[in-house]
Amino acid sequence: MNLIVHRGTRQIGGSCVEVQSGADRVLLDLGLPLPNGKDDVPISGQTQEALLAEGVLPRINGVYAGSTPEVRAVIMSHVHPDHIGLGPYVHPDIPVHATEGTWALHDVMRIFGPKSQDIINRRTLPKQTPVSFGALTVTAIPVDHSAPDAVALLVEADGKRLLYSGDLRAHGRKSYLWNRLKDSDLKGTIDLLLLEGTTIGRPAGEVITEQSLEPKLLQLLEHQKNLALIFCSAQNLDRIVTIYRAVKRTGKIMVIDLYTAYTLDALRCLSPNLPQWDWPQIRVIQWGYQQGRLKAAGKESFIEATKKNAIGWKGLKARKSEIVFLLRANFKVAELEKKFGAEVAEMQVIWSMWDGYWAEDRYVHPLCERHGIERSTLHTSGHAAWQDLKGFAEALQPKAIVPIHTAHAGDYGRDLANVRLLSDGELLAV
Repeated sequence: MNLIVHRGTRQIGGSCVEVQSGADRVLLDLGLPLPNGKDDVPISGQTQEALLAEGVLPRINGVYAGSTPEVRAVIMSHVHPDHIGLGPYVHPDIPVHATEGTWALHDVMRIFGPKSQDIINRRTLPKQTPVSFGALTVTAIPVDHSAPDAVALLVEADGKRLLYSGDLRAHGRKSYLWNRLKDSDLKGTIDLLLLEGTTIGRPAGEVITEQSLEPKLLQLLEHQKNLALIFCSAQNLDRIVTIYRAVKRTGKIMVIDLYTAYTLDALRCLSPNLPQWDWPQIRVIQWGYQQGRLKAAGKESFIEATKKNAIGWKGLKARKSEIVFLLRANFKVAELEKKFGAEVAEMQVIWSMWDGYWAEDRYVHPLCERHGIERSTLHTSGHAAWQDLKGFAEALQPKAIVPIHTAHAGDYGRDLANVRLLSDGELLAV
C-alpha cells in the first residue's frame, strides 16, 4: 500500500489523500483550499485548466474530466467544502462516495447556493460496512464533528491498515463515537494514522463541551428584554439542538429561516431527535430570496407547509422578549435596524461561530459597534483539542503517524512517537 497526501501536510483545508495498491487507486477527500484558514477559494466561473494552473485543483493523473479515468473512487469524509468542495471536477465516470447525511446536505446547498456545483455519479457510502475498490477496502467509521454524518476512513490492502481521521472531536453531543473509535479493536492494528491537527497552535485551555453551552445560554435568556439574536450555522446540528433545548426550558420561541427549516427537514434521516420546523416553540420566517430558491427547485409544497408556523416582523415585535432568532451574518442584519430602530441596542447578540470570523465580519460586528452592544460568545470547536488527539493516538498505538489538516505538523513529534513528516505530493510506502 502506498500513500500520497496531495494537499494538507502543511495547511488546514483543501484535504486530498491518495491511497494505492498496485494499479488500484482511491482518493480520500477532494477539498477546496482555505486561504488564511477562512474563506473558500472562489471557483465559480473558472475553467478546470485555470484552477489547475492556480493550484486550486491538485495535479493528479486520471481524476478530472478530459483525461482517462484511472481512479476507482473518490470517497468524501464529510460535507465541509475544504473536504468535498472540488468534487464537481471529478471525471463523470469515477464514482464519488459519501454518507447519506453528506449527500442530503450537499443537495440543500445546491438549492440555496446559486453558484454551487453538483457532483455527479454519486454513491451512498454505508457506515461500518467494508466496501471494496479492487485491491483496496474502505470502511467508513462515524465520528463526532460539527458536520452532519462525518466519518473517518479505514483503508485496508496488502495486509496493511491506514486510518484517515477526517475531521473529528471528543466534546460534541456524539462524543461516544470518539470513545468508541479510540477504544475499538483497531488498537495496535493500524500501520499508519493520518491525524488531523486543526487546533494545534491555538491557545491551550479547558475544552468546552457542547453540553456545557446549554446552561450558559439558559442564563443569557433569563435576562432577555428584547430579541435574542444567535448567529450560527444551520449545518451545526449540535448547536441547533443546544439552542432548542434551552428554548424549551425557558418557554421561549426559536425562530428559524426557510434555509434552516429545509436543512433540518432534509436531515431527518439522521435522527428523530433533530428539531424540526413543526415542533412546539419553533416558528419560521420566510425570507423572499429563500422562497425564490425553493420555488426554483420545485419545492413550493415545503413553503406552503411551513406557512402554518410562519412568523413575520409584526410577530417578532409583539413577542420580542420571547424570541430567540437564529440568523447568519449577512445583509439581512440591516433589516433589524429598519424594523426596530433604536430598540436594536436592547437586543442580545450571541456569536455562536468560530471567534476568528468576528474580526472581519461585515454585518454583525458593525451593528454592535453602532449600538454599543456587547456580544456574548457561545461556541465550541468542531475539532479535537491537542490533548484529546494525543490521547487518541496513544490509545490506538499506530505504527506511524502522519500529520494532516494542520499548520503545525512539526509539533506532533513533541508528544507523539513515530511521527512521519511528509510534503504534499510525496509518496510513502506503508
